Amino acid sequence: MKSSVLFTAALVAAATALAPPISNAAKAPTVCAECVKANLEHLAGDELHGRGCGTDDEHAAARFIVDTLRKSKIEPAFGRDTWLQPVQIVTPTAAQPPSLEVRKGDAMLSLAQGHDVLVLEPPEALSGPLVVVTDSRVAPEMVQGKIVVFDTPIHDLPGVQILLRAGAAAVIAPANEQVTEHWDELAARGPGRTQVVGVTQRAAGPRLGTTIFATPEGMQKLRAMAGGEATLNAPRAAPRERTTYNVVGVLHGSAPDADRHALLLTAHYDHLGVRKGVIFHGANDDASGTAAVLEFARILGSGARPKRTVYFGLFGCEEEGELGAQYIMAHPPMVLSDLIANLEFEMIGVDDPQRPGALMLTGWERTNLGPTLLEHGAHVGPDLYPGQRFFERSDNYQLALKGVVAQTVSAWPVPPTYHAATDDLAHVDLKFMDTVIGSMVGPVTWLLNSDFKPDWLPGMKP
Repeated sequence: MKSSVLFTAALVAAATALAPPISNAAKAPTVCAECVKANLEHLAGDELHGRGCGTDDEHAAARFIVDTLRKSKIEPAFGRDTWLQPVQIVTPTAAQPPSLEVRKGDAMLSLAQGHDVLVLEPPEALSGPLVVVTDSRVAPEMVQGKIVVFDTPIHDLPGVQILLRAGAAAVIAPANEQVTEHWDELAARGPGRTQVVGVTQRAAGPRLGTTIFATPEGMQKLRAMAGGEATLNAPRAAPRERTTYNVVGVLHGSAPDADRHALLLTAHYDHLGVRKGVIFHGANDDASGTAAVLEFARILGSGARPKRTVYFGLFGCEEEGELGAQYIMAHPPMVLSDLIANLEFEMIGVDDPQRPGALMLTGWERTNLGPTLLEHGAHVGPDLYPGQRFFERSDNYQLALKGVVAQTVSAWPVPPTYHAATDDLAHVDLKFMDTVIGSMVGPVTWLLNSDFKPDWLPGMKP
């Protein structure tokens, strides 16, 4: 997630006053509750160990998805009998966890990654004088080339950025609430971002210094070492090479130009795997969305062929940076300009207490798709959490960057189970899932049989 968007009172009103289903939704096929349950239980069961990115368990989940699509009479999208698109990924690894050491006279302080400090994407080595500032508005020469302890009561992101732009080699600041909540998960990450082989990376801007988060205890220890010499060590090991898979099926439409006006329904099927011996099942994130796409495939594959073509895409390694989606955008099985839209389904298994019984659509204010689906009976409204920038935090964003109207359907995107070991089958509301999937069947079927083409609103394309 990389930029904020406007969220007006009108959107809030639309979110809380959802239109009732109209006749086409009422005539929609019935959701097979047992099918949804069976698919969810298999994907989020102990057998697949949380479907970690690039693991044998994720590969087994991909094969299960292939078998399920085949049973629904969906054809492979990559050619004859070719359902799987292999994606090679390379991840930098650490020879040992990063450590921050400070020497001041005879005193020595050592802070370890995941304990008192958290360094994201650390350089292999970094050193400089340790200085303490309480205000980011200081003369640049006070911080240039130095490791700066930004001693503020709470995390001041704008202030951190000011100090880095002034030339600080690193800025150590109090951990904010979001970092603290996911401290262990972030500490377990590698020293750099995973790269997708065969994908040209977008040019990055000039790299600023390193940001280091610290616990209150860590901040206290660092204050006492002001004026010392600080060294950050993060030695590298050989990179880790893995393979993930995208699974894509297709149901060709009945119209002569069906493939020129196709809809893409997607979800990611990976999750966090096993950590410290604990399975992170990922039932809501995103076995629920995967089960929804598989149910759409069953319904559409068993009924009259729609006018437009529909693709069913289940992508790998979303949790590590939308890696499968990055690759398929560089090597798509269709002409991207032929896609009228992409609907991603993510985290639809837990009802949002702010909007019970309904869904949200990320990027609602960016296109005319959400309001149109609402008019045709979808129980869907705007994103109630614009500050979290969810539009940019799912696979849909990779398609949006290519110009496709691509948005994510979700329920409650910030439940207590998010990226926690409690995201398991016991914490998913199957009845709610069946209801919200059913609420989308009519609108999606209408979209596949209409001439409506969703479009970006002026100035809202990413």
